[in-house]
Amino acid sequence: MPIPSQTVPIQPSPFASAALREDDFNAALIRLPADRPLALPALHDGASREVRWPDDGGRILRLRTTPWEGASALYFDFRLNDDLHVQLAPGNELLLTFFLSGHVTGEIGSAQGRPLDFRVDRALLRTPNRDGGYLIHIPGACRNNFVQFRLRRDLLPRWLQALGVRLPARQMSELVERDDGRVLCNAALTPRVRDCLARIGDEPSDRPAFVPLFHARATELLTCVLLDLGQLLRPARSEESHGGAAAQTVRRLRALLGEAPAQAWTVDALAQRLDLRVARLQAHVKEAEGTTVYGLLVAERLALAARLLRDTQLSVQAIAAEAGWECHGRFTAAFRKQHGVAPRAYRLQQAPPANRGA
Repeated sequence: MPIPSQTVPIQPSPFASAALREDDFNAALIRLPADRPLALPALHDGASREVRWPDDGGRILRLRTTPWEGASALYFDFRLNDDLHVQLAPGNELLLTFFLSGHVTGEIGSAQGRPLDFRVDRALLRTPNRDGGYLIHIPGACRNNFVQFRLRRDLLPRWLQALGVRLPARQMSELVERDDGRVLCNAALTPRVRDCLARIGDEPSDRPAFVPLFHARATELLTCVLLDLGQLLRPARSEESHGGAAAQTVRRLRALLGEAPAQAWTVDALAQRLDLRVARLQAHVKEAEGTTVYGLLVAERLALAARLLRDTQLSVQAIAAEAGWECHGRFTAAFRKQHGVAPRAYRLQQAPPANRGA
């Protein structure tokens, strides 16, 4: 079955204040002008939509495919000048979200609901919210890029059984039966899930080849998520039993690093600033993130560097210094290891098509 691709003009004015219902948002994406032919026929099952705001107000790329029966995978790439607010209707599916870049926020139910903590390099798994769905805020003036799975809960036990994955009965009950919008995990990625996600993020999404590639990568990513589901759910159990001490430590650590990313931090200095013993700090970071304090420091610096490459015109040397590298060669090596390409190549990949080669 084909994946159509299309460009649809829609009015941006309602998005600045009021929320757009998910059904209305989807209807706007599906509307196809009679004078614009489909650009990507006969690829595979799913749907692709591209929406451009009038007067160059922004762009939305949306892909949808079905990697497994009962599972849908969506890919969104937003570049907007105005904020977009979407009200997701109540459903009966688990929602699993991975952010590649951006600053999306949200609440459970409405603007007065519990906040959703969307973060890059985390797996956010939440139950359906039968009391109002979700309100999602997508800011303008930056790129917001994420992958989401919607999973039929009645099929989840069958999928896990086929993969040989066994979960405790209490966890399985929460996955299959809860419908109160509870966040089941907001966990650090396992190594193979991180690798799958990186292979999606490293591909330029504006090329026609990305459409069939996303279908293949989504199938791989969902398989890895289900194989590692017990590990992804473990931080949620740890936070329940230990009062979220590890997660709180990591939040404080990230805030400290964000205030002075270029400072020549040592683990001893970070522990002292957080009023913790080094062993306790290392244990908390390992529990919450699955890495070391130094590994988290490098990851935060690389995330900052990637953000500056996407969103600013600073030179690569200036970005390296801003992100805490005195040696440009070491920065390039670390960046290439994380993203698979050198910083300049990454900037070219992330640039809008009109700006490439400029």
